[in-house]
Amino acid sequence: MEKNLIIYPTLLNVILVFLLYTKNTLDNRKAVKSKSLKMSYFKVYNGKVPDYVAVSRQTLKNQFELPMLFYFLISIILYFDQVFLIDLFFAWLFVISRYLHAYIRLSSNKIKHRSIIFQIGFYTLLFWFLKFSYNIF
Repeated sequence: MEKNLIIYPTLLNVILVFLLYTKNTLDNRKAVKSKSLKMSYFKVYNGKVPDYVAVSRQTLKNQFELPMLFYFLISIILYFDQVFLIDLFFAWLFVISRYLHAYIRLSSNKIKHRSIIFQIGFYTLLFWFLKFSYNIF
């Protein structure tokens, strides 16, 4: 299998981060322009904000939590030259779960649905780490 194929889901996840940065910036501008958010909020990100700004910001922050383990795992499986077809499956499943999680949070924001999708991504990453650890040790 071409080990470089693992880069595609990784790049797609990076694109999600850039999209969420763009959305967050646009939401912040909209809130400032409508005077529902003061510029002073951005000094320490403290104070009352419109819900859509808080949701947008939290969705972006989520991309620097669990996905950091994803990037780490991608790095070490490439380093150890341990990219197999199952790794590609896990990578795509994780990235799809991140897109779905962001979509749910930014649309209906139904906690039950968001939680299920988060758990799919979480357990995908957990099993993937266990599989990698087993292969290495």
